[in-house]
Amino acid sequence: MKVLTVANRKGGAGKSTCAAHLAVEAANAGYKIILIDLDPQQTLEGWWNKREKDDIDLMEVKSLNLSDQISKLSSSGFDLCIVDTPGDASENAKAGINIADLVVIPSKPTAPDLSAIGRTISMVEEAGKKFVFVITQGMVNTNLGFQASSALSGFGKVAPAIIANRASYARAMGCGDSASSEDKKAAEEISKVWDFVKENIFETSAFKHKKKLIA
Repeated sequence: MKVLTVANRKGGAGKSTCAAHLAVEAANAGYKIILIDLDPQQTLEGWWNKREKDDIDLMEVKSLNLSDQISKLSSSGFDLCIVDTPGDASENAKAGINIADLVVIPSKPTAPDLSAIGRTISMVEEAGKKFVFVITQGMVNTNLGFQASSALSGFGKVAPAIIANRASYARAMGCGDSASSEDKKAAEEISKVWDFVKENIFETSAFKHKKKLIA
């Protein structure tokens, strides 16, 4: 089982939206998914509670000693555990990063968000974890997202698609769904982001071969 943690020390970056939509994409691709919500706001867990499909599981965390819990999940047949973290440098955020195989750092394409991203990068690098960036809440018909992608590319890999600021994402988070079910453009961008994340977390040829056989 691989662990994908979504983290950014700055609030409002779209962490829960990323986590939920990546989970749906992975589940639709045939992966067995379980979620862990370490954010006290429990946005991801709230989304999961409203979800009508039973294609994604959620584990309630009773303590921050996650290593043993992750080991148990690994032996339960899950392919991917997606962890949502709070927008701070708390023990919850650090715990989520410490168990990650890959950290996705979402960021809005604004100057304040980009200037603050260094704090998150430092925290992830201190834990010795691999990370990638995803631009979120990009404004349609502007080049801010592409400028942000260019700026972040100097620090690490950036997803080739930008998650735009669309009402369909907000609606999906409010009803346990995915924006891709009603919005073709959202479906295209989140699919590209998932393909990018998948390539960066499932690196071993053995795992890729396994998934091909299952498909």
